[in-house]
Amino acid sequence: MLKQFNIGLIDKDDSLLLAISGGIDSMVMLDYFINLKDSMNLKLSVAYVDHQRREDSYLDYQLIDETCKKHKIPLYTTKLEYEPQINFHSYAHKKRYDFFVEICYKIKANKIVLAHNANDNAETITMRLVRGSSFEGYRGIMPISTYKDITVIRPLLMVSRHEIISYQKEHNVKYNEDSSNSEDNYTRNRYRHYVLPIFEQENPKYLDKFIQFSHYQDIAYQLIKKTTTIYLNNNLVKTKKGYLLNVDDFKSTEEIVQIEAIKEIVNTITDNSVELAYRNIIDIKNLFYNQKPHVELKLNDRLFVYKTYDLMYFENTKPEEYNFRFLVSNESTITLPNNDLVIITKKPNKNYDIIFKLCYNNLDLIFPLTIRNRIDGDKIKTTSGTKKLKDIFINKKIPKLIRNKIPIVLNKNDEIIFVPNIFKAKTKGNNCIYIIYLEEK
Repeated sequence: MLKQFNIGLIDKDDSLLLAISGGIDSMVMLDYFINLKDSMNLKLSVAYVDHQRREDSYLDYQLIDETCKKHKIPLYTTKLEYEPQINFHSYAHKKRYDFFVEICYKIKANKIVLAHNANDNAETITMRLVRGSSFEGYRGIMPISTYKDITVIRPLLMVSRHEIISYQKEHNVKYNEDSSNSEDNYTRNRYRHYVLPIFEQENPKYLDKFIQFSHYQDIAYQLIKKTTTIYLNNNLVKTKKGYLLNVDDFKSTEEIVQIEAIKEIVNTITDNSVELAYRNIIDIKNLFYNQKPHVELKLNDRLFVYKTYDLMYFENTKPEEYNFRFLVSNESTITLPNNDLVIITKKPNKNYDIIFKLCYNNLDLIFPLTIRNRIDGDKIKTTSGTKKLKDIFINKKIPKLIRNKIPIVLNKNDEIIFVPNIFKAKTKGNNCIYIIYLEEK
C-alpha cells in the first residue's frame, strides 16, 4: 500500500489518462491504478511521450506497451523532435501537456494523472527558493491543477521515493532506470544527489516539513489571490489596447496584493507569454510611486507599462506616435491616424458634443485650414494674453499620449483657433461654418 496516496483526487467512474514514462515512479503509479481500477470502476488509458534524448528510450516504450497489453489498457504515444535552438525543457513540457490534452479530448478522459512525488516537490521548492520565484511558485507542485480546461492530478505528491521503492520491491513492478538520472549536468539531479541528502541528515522527516511548507504557502496564496481578484474586479479598467489602474487606489492596497495584481494583469495581456522576474515586478510597482507625471517602462516587445498623471497603463503594443498634417480648403471629413474624425460643414448635426462655430465674413480669410498634431512651441491667444498649449495640457492633467493625438486646428494665418475640449477662439462674422470632432468609439 502507498499510505500517502491521495485517493481524494479520484472519483468513482473517472476516465483517467495516466502519463507514464517507464521509470519507477510512473510504473508504480500505473500498477497501483490497475489494482484500484475495478473497485472504483475506473477507465484507464496511458500516454507515453518519447523525448528521443536517449538511445535506449525504445526500451521504455516496449515496457509500457507490454504492460498495457497485458492489462488491456489503451496506449497513446508520440515522439518529440529535438530542436537545439530552443529551450528543450520548456518546449518538451508544453508539447507533453498539449499531447495529453489532445488525447483527453479524443477519448473523453476527464483527468490527466502525473506521477510527481514528495521528493520531486521538495526538489522543486528548493530550486525555486534558490533561483527565485513568486508567492505562487514557492508553493511548489500542486496536487491538482488545470491545463486547457482539463484537470491534472498528482496522487503520489505526498508519497516519498522510499515508499515508492518499497512498493516496487514488494509488488515486483517492472521499470526502466533512466541513465540520465545519474548525470550531474541537470540542475534537478544536483539537488537530488547533493542537497536533499543533507536535509535528510538534518531531519529524516524533512519531506513532511516540505509538505507542510507547501500547504502553508498555498492557503496564504489563496487568500492573496482572493483579495487581489476583488481589488481587480473593482479597479481594473479595460482599454482598447490593454488595461489601466488608478495610481492612488493601487498605492492604498497591500503590497502583496500589488505584486499579485501586476502579475495577473501581465499574464492576461501577454497570454502568459512573459515571465516576470521579481526585479521586473518591483520596477513596475515603483512606477506607481514615481513623482514624475509621465514615466514608462518597456520590458520587451510584448509588454509596455506607462504612467501618466494618476493612471497606469498596461499594454502589449508600443504606444503609437501620431504625426499628421492636413490642409483643408472646403467642407470635408478628415480621418485622423487613430480613426478619429474632424468634420468641416455648414450643416452640423447638433447632437454632436464637440462643435466649434467658426464665424466669418470672407471665407478666403479662413481657408485653407490646417489640422495637425501638436508641436513644441504651440501657443494660443486668449483674452488674457498668449499661453503655451503645453502649459494648458499640464494644468488640465491631460495624459501625454492623449495630447499627441488631439487635432490642432489653425486658420490661414497659422493661428490656433480650435483644440477639442481645450480651446475655442472667438470669431465674428455674418456667416458660419462648423468644425466637429468625433472620437472613435
